Amino acid sequence: MTYVNKGSVLAVGILFIILGVLAVGARFYVRRTKAGYGIDDWLCLPALVLVIGECCIFIVGSATNSIGSHNDPNLGLGAITYKGTDQVTLEELEFPFDLMSLVALALLKLVILFFYRRIFRGRGFNIASWTLMGIVVAWAVAFFIAKLAACGNSIRTNFDTLGKLKEKCVNTFTLLVCLTVFDVVVDLAIMILPIPLIWSLQMATKRKIAVTFTFLVGAFRAIACGITRMVHFAKLLGPKLFSQPTVFDLLTTDNIGIVSLLMFWGMLELGVAMVAVCLPTLMPLFHGWTVENFFHSLRTFFSLESLSLRRSARSSSSKRHQKMDSETSLAKEDFGYPRQPNSHQAYAMGPIDSQHTDAEKVPGGSVWVNSKLTQTVET
Repeated sequence: MTYVNKGSVLAVGILFIILGVLAVGARFYVRRTKAGYGIDDWLCLPALVLVIGECCIFIVGSATNSIGSHNDPNLGLGAITYKGTDQVTLEELEFPFDLMSLVALALLKLVILFFYRRIFRGRGFNIASWTLMGIVVAWAVAFFIAKLAACGNSIRTNFDTLGKLKEKCVNTFTLLVCLTVFDVVVDLAIMILPIPLIWSLQMATKRKIAVTFTFLVGAFRAIACGITRMVHFAKLLGPKLFSQPTVFDLLTTDNIGIVSLLMFWGMLELGVAMVAVCLPTLMPLFHGWTVENFFHSLRTFFSLESLSLRRSARSSSSKRHQKMDSETSLAKEDFGYPRQPNSHQAYAMGPIDSQHTDAEKVPGGSVWVNSKLTQTVET
């Protein structure tokens, strides 16, 4: 058993429908309120339709016990001539899946390139971007036709046994490996394209790093899935496939399990790429939450925590000192009353009589203290 099973296939199919719709919906919301729609935005719509179609294939495959299932391990080499319902259903789902994923990946690559063209200018960039667009279109058309015509005029042969496929069709294994290698090479070229332009801008190094990170974070995840997919294709469909008993914890005679694994990584690459191409346009939703600001916020948080602790310690120390002073001396403050020049304060242990002849002369807001006091001693 591997991580590719009916449960994981169903989960991935549902997950990428939700994520894809949310990402594209948020993209159109931001564009409507900010910069307006462009070619890159409109290309997202057919790409999303294809991604949803691929997800539906996964849901159907899980429900029909085809994608995510396995051949009977007792079949052995009999798997080459096996034509059970699960095998035929899997091949009927795999064929449109491969064609749709090829078109969807090409559209997503064009989305990124047209997005770059909204930001960057220059003769050199124009040549490089248009050249890459031409390569992407040529790649998609060439492999689409090659996949469609792999078995000649008989499309139905694509749904036959593995033995019939090897007999009547071209070597589709080599075709699929070349497709994934070229896919990764083009993705790397697209990812690298804006980096020299970003670093030629007149801005601080920290800002350049933050902008570069924003551009690459989504693309890197998609390329990581693409590279993993390429490795799986090369190892599962390579010439040494039947020279070893197992590969990636699967029996080399488990055709259903192998095809399910390849489709699973194809779906991961496509779903992640759908979300990744929308990430750079969604930055206004985060209101300045860049990598640079994130680390600045962390530094500010810990600085405030440290300052708060120091203030708390000083406050506790000050309260202790005030308590000690109040217990050992009389109050030294005048409690808000203005002290008159040459005024006197007196304290006594008994009743005090004073002359009030000048009481009417006391100015408002002041306290008058006579300098002549008498003390009566009670007996």
